[in-house]
Amino acid sequence: MTYDVLKFKPTGDKLNLKNEYAGFLLSGEHEHLPFSELNALLEIFNIKAENLKIFKNYAVFNGIISKENIQNIVKRGGYINEGHLILFECPFDEFNLEKSIEELYRISEITDFPISKNETFAVRVHKLDREKVAKSMEIERKMGSIIKSKTFSSVNLKNPEKTIKIVISDNLAYVSVVLEKRDVEYFQNNRPHLRAYFHPGCIMPKLARCMVNLSRINENDILLDPFCGTGGFLIEAGLIGCNVIGSDIDEQMVNGAILNLNTYDLSKKTISIKKWNAKNILDYLKSLNIEKIDAVVTDPPYGISTSKKGDILEIFEGIVEILKKGDYLVFAAPNKMKLNLELTEFYEMRVHKSLTRYIHVYKK
Repeated sequence: MTYDVLKFKPTGDKLNLKNEYAGFLLSGEHEHLPFSELNALLEIFNIKAENLKIFKNYAVFNGIISKENIQNIVKRGGYINEGHLILFECPFDEFNLEKSIEELYRISEITDFPISKNETFAVRVHKLDREKVAKSMEIERKMGSIIKSKTFSSVNLKNPEKTIKIVISDNLAYVSVVLEKRDVEYFQNNRPHLRAYFHPGCIMPKLARCMVNLSRINENDILLDPFCGTGGFLIEAGLIGCNVIGSDIDEQMVNGAILNLNTYDLSKKTISIKKWNAKNILDYLKSLNIEKIDAVVTDPPYGISTSKKGDILEIFEGIVEILKKGDYLVFAAPNKMKLNLELTEFYEMRVHKSLTRYIHVYKK
């Protein structure tokens, strides 16, 4: 019987090889957005994913990907919880649990785990279907014992230097080393109401980061938000290394956005933030001696206040002129909006009973 479903031999000595098997544990906060964000990041980092498989919120593939790529994808992502370097996989049948666990141990005993003698480690089981698969603690203890005997390293359950993660799906178990975890504290501690300037109705930073990533923008490219409000998209773009331009018709919002970006020490990444009517966005860019930008990510106003900024569709049609071919316009709206561009992605997000956001991803 073979256990190399993804056609690779059980070995942990993979950290320096080019063709790797990677796993990404995605957030379950939305049915589609986390996976779409991962796809966008694979494009951004020019990674071709082969044999891509999705098990609930776990994405697995092989490709030319380095340890640094896996780490950078998680660091840049909003809805990507962990990045794993997969050591091996094996069948796992919950209806024949004892035999499945026995085979898991057997393969572990012939696997080289990338843990040195001087490093501490912990083993964690993650069940994609939490109602299934018993004996998680038993698996963790036994696997820990196997790894300890092979590597002569020590177990540290509170603060391990390496974590071995066993992800169990409906019929497979993936054993991997965790390379990176999402910065949970950043997204918790930087919610809009905790910033230097706050105004109700702001998009949460995790979604803002995701929308910036959906624009496929690269580090040092220019991102424009013509309805910047308090600067949420500009902050997320600046933090991943983009140069940003913002505008808003409300001077108080402009001042608040500038304050917020300065709080995040992003003044060097800020080309300009000015009070400006988005209908005249071409004139704004001309005043900056900029002809084209690389992405537009925005959340235009909803409801009555929209009339203050003109017709949104007309504004977007003008903005298209400043995008290069292949660039993206990503925005939220309270309904589906049709533009003379290729709509590549479309997502529904319920905010509360009276508001649903529709995320549009248009490509020029």
